[in-house]
Parts: sequence; structure tokens; C-alpha cells
Amino acid sequence: MERSSIHSRQRGFSFWGIALNVLIFGAFLVVVLRVVPLYMEYLTVKDVITRAGDEFDPSKQGLGDIRTHVRKLLNTSQVYVITADDMEIFREKGMVVIDATYEVRFPLVWIIDGVMVFDDLRVEVNGR
Repeated sequence: MERSSIHSRQRGFSFWGIALNVLIFGAFLVVVLRVVPLYMEYLTVKDVITRAGDEFDPSKQGLGDIRTHVRKLLNTSQVYVITADDMEIFREKGMVVIDATYEVRFPLVWIIDGVMVFDDLRVEVNGR
């Protein structure tokens, strides 16, 4: 009786291979679940200041009216990461500027925090 010189090998994941994949997937999921809601709020803030800028009528409204309108839009959209008082609304070279630049710090795991900086939230509207 002849024995085959080719031995069959087991294929597939070992326990450690599965554990490593679960760990990597879990870490990715934690980051996604922490970042996505903040990014969605950023998109809402961007929409709010764009809408406030588009609806501004310089012949009938002043800077206080814009702030009040932004406050109402943020309240309606349930945005709590930034308030209308945190935004800078001012006149510059004949334009009305709404600057809503902000940053958010959030916990990721244990002592590791994440930071998201939203520095492109600036809308310029013709103020004349």
C-alpha cells in the first residue's frame, strides 16, 4: 500500500485571524459612528448659513435680522453644536459676511479624542 506524499492542509481563518478582523472592523465602526453625525450636522449648518445668506434683503434687513433668522433656522433644524451667537456676522467691503467656522472635539476610545475642524463655513452676501 502506497502513501500519498501530498498531505492535505486545512484552509480558512484561525481564531486569531477572525479576532483581528473583528477588532479592525469594530474600530472602523466606532470611528464611523462618531464622525458621521458630526459631519451631517456640519452639512446642516452649511445649508442654514447659505439659506440665510440667500434670503437676506439688504434694503429691508440689518445684521441683527440675519442673526435672528440664523437662530430660528438652527433651532428648526435641531442643530446644537453651534449657536447663532457663536457665529460672526459683519460687514466687509460692501458685503455681509456670515462666518460660522467651528471645531468639535469628541471621544473616540478611552483617552483618545478626535477633532473635526469646519473652517469653510463662510458666506458672503451683497450688502448693498
